[in-house]
Amino acid sequence: MASGLRARGGLLAAREDWLASSASGRAGTPLPGAREVVSASWWRSRRTGLDPDRVLAPLALQGAELRERRAAHPLAPVLDTARRLLLAEPLGVPVLVAVSDVDGTLLWVEGDPGLRRAAEAMSFLPGARWSEEAAGTNAPGTALALGRPVRVRSGEHYATAATRWSCSAAPVRDPATGRVLGVLDLTGGDELGRERALALVSAAVGAVEGELRVAALRRGLAGPAARVPQRARLRLLGAGGPLLRAGGREHRLSLRHAELLLLLLTGPARGWSAAALADALDERGLAPVSVRAEVHRLRAVLAGAGAGGLGPSPSPYRLTGELGCDALEVREALRAGRAGEAVDAWAGELLPASDAPGVRELRQELLVALRTAVLEGEDDDALLRFSRGAGRDDAHVAQELLRRLAPGDPGRAEVLGRAARLAR
Repeated sequence: MASGLRARGGLLAAREDWLASSASGRAGTPLPGAREVVSASWWRSRRTGLDPDRVLAPLALQGAELRERRAAHPLAPVLDTARRLLLAEPLGVPVLVAVSDVDGTLLWVEGDPGLRRAAEAMSFLPGARWSEEAAGTNAPGTALALGRPVRVRSGEHYATAATRWSCSAAPVRDPATGRVLGVLDLTGGDELGRERALALVSAAVGAVEGELRVAALRRGLAGPAARVPQRARLRLLGAGGPLLRAGGREHRLSLRHAELLLLLLTGPARGWSAAALADALDERGLAPVSVRAEVHRLRAVLAGAGAGGLGPSPSPYRLTGELGCDALEVREALRAGRAGEAVDAWAGELLPASDAPGVRELRQELLVALRTAVLEGEDDDALLRFSRGAGRDDAHVAQELLRRLAPGDPGRAEVLGRAARLAR
């Protein structure tokens, strides 16, 4: 441990010497032994005008934009392979696993909850851009810049805020074209800046690329006629208003049509009668004939949006075709015991402008299920993230976090302030 601290101190001292020499335009190296990969990256970072003491990776994506980028990213289907190989602590130390887009934007950051909270202080979180141009020398950004595996230890980072961390990262390429799709990264303490960590990440990238190759071969064997088109997706969470993505475009929906789609998605397997659907839409006694007319209009809207075979069936009404939905993704994650994933997918209340009885009931059920999952689960990080969104005004959530988070935890000060506000 003492030798590790001495080594880190040497890195930081060399880093300060380099900054002093480079400020006057003289060439310098960040480390004794002059690791060329780091020295060259530091000069690239310096030329961008980034101030090492002030640079913080910018938040480029959040909310619905982040979720949509994740859903469409080619690495999303093989993410479980990376988790299986890297999140089991094969190096014997807690880690964070991150996956970035080709522009250096982090799409997923998973792993040890305590590390995740601490990493957020340096903006290492989903949606932050860690390219060299945005954040200076770091493993994901420099791996993208060079197109090859890279490790960066503590003081080798350009940004002062990142000097307590070490990371190893490698680009993931499309096996068919060789095009870089993104980067797989391991971040943590000193162990993650060593050669064996880089070898582990490179091996995981090989496995991920192998899985991509197998998937491409399967698609080729199936033939173009058998390929499944991208399914339509419905956004119902949050205050942005209901949105349908279909036919490669986004389509705004009326509140009534969004309510109908939600009820058709979640209704009884046998389908809805016009009278039952009327009761679920309006407690004041909507006429069944009005429901039939609205269903007819919805069918026309979906056809005009290029949603393929998606639409209401004749009575009894049920939905035909494939339709993804953000609210149902939250519900599915909760049912599978993935509370953290459910919190990340939560963008706000379900159709908050709707007063339809059936929607109100689903809205309440979803929020209660999410709150129960994070309070009764063991994922402190998921509970903390919940407290920043749906649970921000929930005094019980704040008190439970204060009970769980140890003194010195980076999240504790944040929760103390929230608890004080709620106690007024």
